[in-house]
Amino acid sequence: MFFHIDESGNTGNHLFDSQQPRLSYGLLSSPLNADVLCRSSHRQIQKEIGCEIVHANELGVAGLTAIAGHLIQIQKRMRFDFDYYFVEKTTYALVSFFEAVFDAGLNEAVKWEWYWTPMRFVLIHKLVPLFDEELLQRSWSLCTAKRVDQHTDDISELLTELKRRAQESGLDERSIEIIVDALDFGISRPLSLDFGSPDPHIVSPNTIGFQFVVSAIARRVRKKRRKHASSIIVDRQTQFNNAQIETHRILRRFSEGMKSKSEKEKRAYLNHPLFVTLSKADIAHKDLPSTSVTVASSPSSIGLQIVDVYLWIANRIFNGAELSSELVALWNTFAGRSLVDGISFKGMEERFLRFDQLLPHYNDLTVEQLEAARASVERHRAKVQALQL
Repeated sequence: MFFHIDESGNTGNHLFDSQQPRLSYGLLSSPLNADVLCRSSHRQIQKEIGCEIVHANELGVAGLTAIAGHLIQIQKRMRFDFDYYFVEKTTYALVSFFEAVFDAGLNEAVKWEWYWTPMRFVLIHKLVPLFDEELLQRSWSLCTAKRVDQHTDDISELLTELKRRAQESGLDERSIEIIVDALDFGISRPLSLDFGSPDPHIVSPNTIGFQFVVSAIARRVRKKRRKHASSIIVDRQTQFNNAQIETHRILRRFSEGMKSKSEKEKRAYLNHPLFVTLSKADIAHKDLPSTSVTVASSPSSIGLQIVDVYLWIANRIFNGAELSSELVALWNTFAGRSLVDGISFKGMEERFLRFDQLLPHYNDLTVEQLEAARASVERHRAKVQALQL
């Protein structure tokens, strides 16, 4: 298998550029090597456009339409699969706040299911009305601070303002209680939370989005019933290539580590409530190739130029921008097999709804089950009260 990876919408850790609200990745995969087998077709395209490199942003709709026929012929020959992954940046900033504050392993005032099950997606949604852009920017700045110990007052001030907003929000009483309890813990013990990062690159949307790409590589290898990847080539850019390489290395070690675990250990991890809606093979990154990620520039790789075009088309499709009929025809040659995923409110809603379908209806619960649930809530309330926040 040969993989080529490109990204679009890169603003690094600057998440609030209204012109580029989404970071996206395109993953091109094929059992055939485009960099070798597409040379003749690529030369024809070069003559057509009068340029050495096929670059979608420069060619635009008109330029790409002129070569769409060539690209369709390449697609029919190579049978590329194309997968699309994205991070909605402001949504990611809010998720990062949630991870920093509501981690039930750190914040003793958070009941475990609000963090360790898909119930987290409900709580993240409840946080939305508490934030405006200015407050979200302050939160993101603290999430990426290298020396978070120097920002204890900033954390407490942020959480105090959010507490005020929560109490005035009009949310239901139980939601306010859950949120305020968590915020009170953080106000009194700001360094117990998970703000800050010694390496801001690790928490960038580029790196987080690349985790989706690595999972997709393993998925494509499994689907094609291959045992390894001949190459994994990512487009060269200045800031995040090392973080992408490290992400692949860590997930590969995780995949190998899962193989050595006992069946009991595997079941404990793979059956965790947080992963209930996910494929066990995806959770374990099963069959993730050990092939190292190679960084290359577009002029040296035809595959990178093709994935650049496919990613550009996908971004226009998902943004509702117009395309020519020729480019839509190109899109239709591979879109039916494409996998799409990312960080968005829609995606979180879909995961929660899949989880919700697995739960019994309220009217089907027994008196004993309802009483057990109430007792669990009361025990946690007593625990929070004992914290004397």
